[in-house]
Amino acid sequence: MAASNHTNLQASNKDGHLVSVQHTSTDSPILPAENLRQLQAIDPALVPWVLKQTELESAHRRKQDTRINWFIFIERLSGVLMGGLVAIFGLAVGGYLILQGHDWAGTTLCGVGLATIVSIIVTRKQAGGNPEPAKKPQERKTK
Repeated sequence: MAASNHTNLQASNKDGHLVSVQHTSTDSPILPAENLRQLQAIDPALVPWVLKQTELESAHRRKQDTRINWFIFIERLSGVLMGGLVAIFGLAVGGYLILQGHDWAGTTLCGVGLATIVSIIVTRKQAGGNPEPAKKPQERKTK
């Protein structure tokens, strides 16, 4: 069963005029049956049109989700590859400096490079879990 959220607001002024607004939102991919019955009563051609539009929208949403997931994969993979290239370059430069007789500079560069790589890997693994779900904002009560 799909979850629905119904909101009804009513307001009246001093003269007794009443304004009423109703809003329903649902996480179902299609309108509730009652709404489809109302559309059928208004115009029988509306129900097939709504169903077709729902199919088109869901196909578009799935295509967008696939595209977004692909771009996220590319972004993460390129980040790992670039980080690896930077690390290898840093270690190569440090090794070159050591071979050229600059022992302390080369050792420092290699040590800092390795420490940075390890700290990034460790913090990425710690932060790699599921993020905390967003908290629902609390409603303010007015008097």
